[in-house]
Amino acid sequence: MGHIRNHSIIVEANYGDHIQNAHTKASAIFPYVSPISSEVVNGSRSFFIPPDGSKERWEESHEGDARREEFKKWLREQAYEDGSSPISWVEVWFGGGDRDAKIVSHGDIRDPL
Repeated sequence: MGHIRNHSIIVEANYGDHIQNAHTKASAIFPYVSPISSEVVNGSRSFFIPPDGSKERWEESHEGDARREEFKKWLREQAYEDGSSPISWVEVWFGGGDRDAKIVSHGDIRDPL
């Protein structure tokens, strides 16, 4: 047995080709990535990577964990020398058996969790 812990990543950028580049990378890693949103304010656009739907400790969950780690590594590599980044992102888990929500990681390496 196992319990479900829904992991999702939300990505945002507001200028240049950064959002498209991130979306292309995510689409190469994950089986599904949402479309990029329409521009809201100041050119801000975003997309999300939905949970893998697997119970923790199942093979599919391990595969989802590995995909998320690969994508987060790529996202961190986009940061500038001063630690800022043109891409904002957050990984969260929520729902499932935990009945809780938590920020797992995020792109602000100047203020890690």
